[in-house]
Amino acid sequence: MSLSSLVALRCLAVALPLAFGATFLASGSAVAAACDDISTGKCTLALSTGITMAYVETGPESGPAVILIHGLTDSLRSWSLAMRALHKDDPGLHILAVDLRGHGSSSMPPATCAAAAQACFRMSDFAGDVIAFMKAKKIAKATLVGHSLGTFVVQEVALTHPEMVSHAILVATSTKGVDNAALRDYVLKEPVEGSWKKALEAKGKTYPADFYDMTPLDADPKAADWIAKNWVVDPAADPAFLVPYIPETAKVKLGTWIGATKALLATDNTSRFKDWNVPTLVIWAVQDNIFLDDPDQKAIKQALAEAAKAHGTVYFWKEYGIVPLPQSGAQETDIGHNVQWGAPDAVAADIDAFIKTGAPTADLAHSDKAPNVSHILIEPGKATIIRLGK
Repeated sequence: MSLSSLVALRCLAVALPLAFGATFLASGSAVAAACDDISTGKCTLALSTGITMAYVETGPESGPAVILIHGLTDSLRSWSLAMRALHKDDPGLHILAVDLRGHGSSSMPPATCAAAAQACFRMSDFAGDVIAFMKAKKIAKATLVGHSLGTFVVQEVALTHPEMVSHAILVATSTKGVDNAALRDYVLKEPVEGSWKKALEAKGKTYPADFYDMTPLDADPKAADWIAKNWVVDPAADPAFLVPYIPETAKVKLGTWIGATKALLATDNTSRFKDWNVPTLVIWAVQDNIFLDDPDQKAIKQALAEAAKAHGTVYFWKEYGIVPLPQSGAQETDIGHNVQWGAPDAVAADIDAFIKTGAPTADLAHSDKAPNVSHILIEPGKATIIRLGK
């Protein structure tokens, strides 16, 4: 692929069921208005990895770059509210949000991946796309902000190309995906390799090769109901924000569901954190039912503490919410796994503060009492923050 084709941009008109209001405007920005907000559509960029990546961007291209990376079966929509808030906090930042391979409006890896999709959705594959995207956009260094799966992509970039990462912000993370019960039992085992697999095999399809370009709707015309009840769920988020997610997630290819989930379940960076040497902020909410306090948060705090001793770098871990995960194991009454859905303004403020000062704000974000869970309260100076390192 030629250099000219790498940097060639074309606007992609993406029909979206929900409009998000006014577009971003930044003084002196060279960013085209056509893709500065999800409501106006996404742009695409052909990468050297073979993936065509969809993205939006706002703010001046000369400003410090911030790249927002979403989670499993998600899209850049996940960051749309926090992106707006961050731009409002600092219009001088060059903020970009991307759709990972096989997600949103970005392309799938080639059909040759179908027999073992996890081989094309490794964290190194996702990271390779982000690195290629940065190079094509002439971004030498950026703050990388990841959510869930996206945090492992950030980890991979920071571990292999630390010179390209000015700050790492990990929202809902762990040191590993291996043995994660939620991913193993409540995504892969059922419904992907459970009811959806059974339904498609009954139609004569062979798992996994024939599933690659199919969607949950091909397996179950009512798959959107399962997604609405079990996957795209967040009582702390504005219900209107979640509306477009259900049909969009139902159209994510099964190759992505299978490949990315299996690849994440095979990821373990625990021992690699000894080489971690990038200024880092971890954000975690008390009702995260995917990456739990124990073992996940204990592991990431221990790994960063050991890295701090080895390299002298300071890291921060910050908690959102005040009501612990209930016995049901489901997020019910406070901020959970999708922190930036429920508390986008607070997350944006912490990103901005960390970039500017090297530390998050001291403010505590949490849900109001039920039934007003989606009403987020801010208590200045009340946050639980752990500083790791001198």
